[in-house]
Amino acid sequence: MNGRLSKAQRQAIERGKLVETLNALDIAAFAGRFSDSTTFSEAEKNLIAKTGKNLVILLQSASALRRDRKDLLEACFSLIEKSSADDYKASEIKWSPASKRKEMVLPDMKYLIVSEREDTHNSESVNTQPVAGSRMYGFVSFMITYEDSHEVMYVYEIHLDVSLRSQGVGTMLMQMVESVGQKAGLEKCMLTVFKTNQKALRWYEHCGYGIDDFSPGPRLLRNGTIKEPTYLILSKSFKRPSDPKPSEAPLNDG
Repeated sequence: MNGRLSKAQRQAIERGKLVETLNALDIAAFAGRFSDSTTFSEAEKNLIAKTGKNLVILLQSASALRRDRKDLLEACFSLIEKSSADDYKASEIKWSPASKRKEMVLPDMKYLIVSEREDTHNSESVNTQPVAGSRMYGFVSFMITYEDSHEVMYVYEIHLDVSLRSQGVGTMLMQMVESVGQKAGLEKCMLTVFKTNQKALRWYEHCGYGIDDFSPGPRLLRNGTIKEPTYLILSKSFKRPSDPKPSEAPLNDG
């Protein structure tokens, strides 16, 4: 368990708060609890079959990447910049490299990173150790957090190198993140998408996402103009009508 916890975090864990308890796990404990080796092994086999590349999926925390593999973080940032900087610039959010880099290393942020495989990689375990000098081909960043008091999985970014696109790799990564959220007992998976990115919007809808109740609506300005938001908040529920309430459901050890 992470020893660098604030007093408020320790108190939340003592009260059995799900989000704080899960975020206190170190990456090895998190992997052992929610990302079984069979799932990773099958995903990596599918990845190699789809792309023809010798690839591995790495599960890692932002803090460990910042400490040990800043080059991987920078590669992730470059993918974001190439894919989304123009959408940010055209929105009310605006593009700020410094703000994005700060967001990427938030304490509870985690990553699934697709990178080159090392010959010594053991496919029978979840890989939580970056390969020195390995090329990064894509990633999804996510966080277990609160959104309007709901316990959710929030996907911050998902980006792929052009050589991996349109091969089902993105769908596979999203399903892996969703699986963690389901096993953890979270309510839903959420994400933000720019309206200008119609291709991404259609893909998320195909993956089962719809507009969340908390997605921003039009705003009436003082001059009478109606201003539409440039982005949507989408979500996908993990709950079924027959599921017990969160307070009644035991924590799934995965």
